[in-house]
Amino acid sequence: MTEQSAHRVSGAGSGRKLLQTLLCFTEAHPTWTVADLAAELDLATTSTYRYVALLREVGLLDRASGKSYRVTDLALNLGRACEAARAPLTEAALPVITRVRDEIDETVLIARSGGEAAYCVERAESRRPVRLQFDKGQPMPLHAGSMSRILLASMSRAERASILAGVLPGLPPARAALLSDEELDRTRLRGWTESFEEVDEGIWGTAAAITSHGAVVASIGTAAPIFRTDRARRDRMIELVRAAASEISLTLSAD
Repeated sequence: MTEQSAHRVSGAGSGRKLLQTLLCFTEAHPTWTVADLAAELDLATTSTYRYVALLREVGLLDRASGKSYRVTDLALNLGRACEAARAPLTEAALPVITRVRDEIDETVLIARSGGEAAYCVERAESRRPVRLQFDKGQPMPLHAGSMSRILLASMSRAERASILAGVLPGLPPARAALLSDEELDRTRLRGWTESFEEVDEGIWGTAAAITSHGAVVASIGTAAPIFRTDRARRDRMIELVRAAASEISLTLSAD
């Protein structure tokens, strides 16, 4: 099984629910009661009490107030580990995406995949009044948008099938066609792609693969309103994004 495998591990149902319980605690929802967790995860209250007790036992959860629980400072170590692991990528990418941002005056982003989602790990913000949904740390589906699709294309066909199983039936035919194995294989070989209004209405985007020693580790992309990106400007942005991906890849592979 690969590091990014989307296949479920057999016999790990309890462990999966335990981790899902912990992952319910976010910046937007920092405290939970057992009853609310049980409802959120569709679990029996007795099972949820057991998972909360286990997380308290290892020091990851503690009481907040009343019947609510919160994540403890021990969880900060996980965040620090994440920062340490992505440091080489962000250090290599930040000056490059800042330079591209300055040239096109559009937001430029770096994303990585984790499980069944893509996550923005760095971004250089445009001065233009356009709000993109892809904030740092925010999960985005791997089937929508050029940055996510580059990451999806880098996976094996089996991994893609697992991720897309519940998604493809509900997509319009044109969108579903972009996610066929044949089209994703072409995207992987080409190393870049573009999208039209897949995530945000009226927005065009392009992205390219960042590699380290031949393996795709991230994607770099930009997006802009369609009304201000004619074909010539889109071609220039694609050129800059592809060149930036190559530059970052060379830096990462030299380490």
